[in-house]
Amino acid sequence: MTEREIVEKIKNSKKYKTVYIKTIQRIVADCFARFGEKRAEKEAKNLLHQVWGAFYETRPDFDKIYTKLDLEIKSKNNLRNIILPILKLQSSVEERITILEQFYKKIFEITGMPNSIIDQACAINPLTIPWINLPSTTIYKAYDIDSEEIEFLNSVFQLLEIKNAKAELKDTLSDEFEYADVVFMLKLLPCLEHQKKNCSLDILKKQKCKFLVVSFPIKSIGGKEKGMYEFYGNNFRNMVMSENWEIRELVFETELVFVIKK
Repeated sequence: MTEREIVEKIKNSKKYKTVYIKTIQRIVADCFARFGEKRAEKEAKNLLHQVWGAFYETRPDFDKIYTKLDLEIKSKNNLRNIILPILKLQSSVEERITILEQFYKKIFEITGMPNSIIDQACAINPLTIPWINLPSTTIYKAYDIDSEEIEFLNSVFQLLEIKNAKAELKDTLSDEFEYADVVFMLKLLPCLEHQKKNCSLDILKKQKCKFLVVSFPIKSIGGKEKGMYEFYGNNFRNMVMSENWEIRELVFETELVFVIKK
């Protein structure tokens, strides 16, 4: 098969039909160049699973989740209590639940309250907005590669009457991004490195912002530490040591955060 035929086959498959076409094209092109025609499809699917599919243990039914959310919001239950079960559906965001009360508070103590935020490769992290306590004037843009997820997030923003929040399809390694006061790149760099080795510093430099918030997991999905703090922390510090950036470090129970002033 040609590179284009592989892209079309993956895009039309049941599992990957919601993945952003630019992401599929980029990954197939890389795999085609590295592994040749015979292995390109298999390797591309494996990589797509690792960087996208593996974060949901079971693929959520976003329509059912939205319907239930709508009913519970109309019942006027506590919004945070309504949102919490949804956050548990995605492993990377679930790990943040226990630290949400302090997470954004500590970050914004450094950055100040931003007028604009970009949440790169956001997954369902935008649903933590009830914990962020943003002013109604703050513009919040959430980007990810999952069209179904993006549609769900926009529906929730509308339901919650969050007028300055919007989710769009974008790929961190393929697309250009506009300016924001704060750019979140939460647990993103290891995923990008898995797709394109040694890309992290260039990606950080490309972001148009006043502050970058970069984080890493410090516990495995099973809750074990496994030296992850030292591994990710030392690698990051070594990577940015030659940059003229002001960097503050925050250590939470499940997440290591670097706040970079560019």
